[in-house]
Amino acid sequence: MFNVGTHANPVLTVSHFLKRPKLSPIHKVLIAMYGTLFLLCGGLIAWQHYEKRQALYRETAVHLSNITALLAAQTDGDNIAMLVRKYRSPGLIIKNTQDAWYYVAQRSMRRVAEANHLTTPLRILAFDSATAQVQTIVTSADAPEYRAAFNDPTGLLQAMFLDAPSAQSKGESGSLSSAAPLIDRHGELSGIVLAQVPKQEIEAEARVGLWRNILIMLAVFGVAALVLFRSAVKWIKQAEADRADLARRHEGITDSIAYAGKIQSALIPNADVFGELFEHFFVLNRPKDTVSGDFHWFHRAGDDVCWVAAADCTGHGLPGAMMAAIGCSILNDIVQQHPDGDPATLLSLLSDRLTRTMHQSGQRKGAGDGMDIALCRIDRAQREVLFAGAYRPMYWLHGGELNILNGDRKPIGGNHHDAERKFSTHRIVYAPGDRIYLFSDGYADQFGGPERKKFMVARFNRMLLEHQQLGMQAQGERFGEVFSEWKGREEQVDDVCIVGLQV
Repeated sequence: MFNVGTHANPVLTVSHFLKRPKLSPIHKVLIAMYGTLFLLCGGLIAWQHYEKRQALYRETAVHLSNITALLAAQTDGDNIAMLVRKYRSPGLIIKNTQDAWYYVAQRSMRRVAEANHLTTPLRILAFDSATAQVQTIVTSADAPEYRAAFNDPTGLLQAMFLDAPSAQSKGESGSLSSAAPLIDRHGELSGIVLAQVPKQEIEAEARVGLWRNILIMLAVFGVAALVLFRSAVKWIKQAEADRADLARRHEGITDSIAYAGKIQSALIPNADVFGELFEHFFVLNRPKDTVSGDFHWFHRAGDDVCWVAAADCTGHGLPGAMMAAIGCSILNDIVQQHPDGDPATLLSLLSDRLTRTMHQSGQRKGAGDGMDIALCRIDRAQREVLFAGAYRPMYWLHGGELNILNGDRKPIGGNHHDAERKFSTHRIVYAPGDRIYLFSDGYADQFGGPERKKFMVARFNRMLLEHQQLGMQAQGERFGEVFSEWKGREEQVDDVCIVGLQV
């Protein structure tokens, strides 16, 4: 049987008490007005930035057109044609002073480039029909690039050579370009003067104006906010006082949560304590709230003997954490008084002590808080595990097969059953490398998945078998990942606690 018991009474969690304070109407109006003006000014700045950017592109295009027209008028087209005929192969001109015609054209282009602060060299281009390439003939740069192929992603320069001259073009490359034809004395096209400006420079100049406007807007709105909200202090004073009063009311709840967490951390052992006897183990602890009603427990009774438990207390959040603290404290007490007892005896003592502690004796049946627990005594010298459970099982993975030892259908505490409760002890002899698992029902009860259904015990069992080849640490991490994936955006319904040990 895989049936598990959950005896959680409806309990209000802290989230039910902590409600977000409401803003006053005056405060809402001020924020709405301020936000609307801010958005309007932001839209105006964005529009101005767009217009400024477009204007910069237009101004740059006109400026480049003037530069290419001036150079085309100053440069002798016959000299460029002579250079092309004289030096027919790439790289034949390696110095600016190597050829007089080249030197004159390069010097003129360099003066124009420096005067206009161009970062991209000016070029005179020619079309080589043998290679069908647009090639650089003269450049304003210090190092010649004679007959180097010029990358023309738009194809417009090549079209100028093959068809007819064009005044300028804005290509799809990273630069804004302008070209003017060079005509020789026979009226034929001997080359093209090309000027370029990287679009990055235009965009950078536009961004300077954008940031200037943004800073101005922020300064203006900062002053406006200071004046507006200072003058509105009287209007919202009462609202702020109400919020402060609400905060004071909830301060005690917050302190209670923090203090309960400290108590629980002090009583419930750290997961690393299992490393005292077990080389391979994992503890998966996923509280629903800040503190948990589920807890794991460990007590070392000798060099090779220890007690291990996983418990699920009634409720979660603060009520569950208080019950967990009580249960853990009682366990620590009775295991010291009965170090050689068997798990069934300890569960009977635990149930009796919890019933008396919670003053549940004499109450009607079916009422009262308690816990479900799986408790085992592990003797590594004898390779023996003694197990007893109250509505919780112990899983034993042996030889690749999953064996389930069910606990008794009786809770710890409460008045669901008779006051004197007897539990059964199960004894197993394990082999080295076997694994045991103790857990609460929070994992299997979680809603999620594509159909928003419970995870269910059967799916949990399949998952355990599918990942049995993983190391214990990796297996614990995988269990956590599967839980998160299954839960998705659904609210976690209960605390989750799983203890896995390789014995």
